[in-house]
Amino acid sequence: MATTQCRLADFSPVQCLNIKDQSCSVIPTPMLFSNIPLLWEILELVVKDWKQAITPMQTAIDNAFNEQERTFYSSQGFYTLQPYYLKCLFSYAFFFISLQHAYNQFYKELKSFSKPSLKVKCIPKPKTTPYIYKVEMIRNISIAHMDSKREKPIDIEAATMWQPMTLTKGTNESWDLNKMTFGGFKVTLQDRLGNIVDQSTDLEINGIIEMDNQCRDYLDKYDRVCAEYLSSIQAKLPITIGDEQYFVLQSVRKGSL
Repeated sequence: MATTQCRLADFSPVQCLNIKDQSCSVIPTPMLFSNIPLLWEILELVVKDWKQAITPMQTAIDNAFNEQERTFYSSQGFYTLQPYYLKCLFSYAFFFISLQHAYNQFYKELKSFSKPSLKVKCIPKPKTTPYIYKVEMIRNISIAHMDSKREKPIDIEAATMWQPMTLTKGTNESWDLNKMTFGGFKVTLQDRLGNIVDQSTDLEINGIIEMDNQCRDYLDKYDRVCAEYLSSIQAKLPITIGDEQYFVLQSVRKGSL
């Protein structure tokens, strides 16, 4: 698993001093500079936990003498690993959304601080992809709000169907426990003639590793945007605008917030 370098860990916040009343504020919120790298580390630990759980069983599959033996170890691994899979899936979704919210807050504070006088161009944040939307849905209605009234009943039903999970492979492929799938079955609503009139939202997640790759790519883009945005602002400092002085708070560093 590749470790993503959190660029924001190398930055300090901006302090605003009001000359008139001697009040001061710090932007963005200092705790975000420590919380964001910490959440990155938690996501990496979740993936590490999954790999530690899966490795002995996947090794048994890979070292099997024949297809019958491989199928046996695959079936054994599939049923044994389901609790570990859900633990890692739900943990990852929960902390991913926490990290996404942290970046949202960081970006929001930068945008509110970027005053016209600074002449800093607003850098657009990354768009939420369909995959990220699925992760959000799993966190919201499979974990945090299982009885939510905000979503359609058919989506609530699908989100709380934690089982059955699936594990499949192509004709010429080997069994890979990393391809365990959550949400592979959609809930459908049919009329009296058997016609499908409604179907639950796609919540399919094809394994922890794929989830990490998709989410990591999105978060890395968000991290880059926030770092470039903050860097553009700090390049204009120190500066005085009216009664307010802005400067980089050089004394604040990761680990001392």
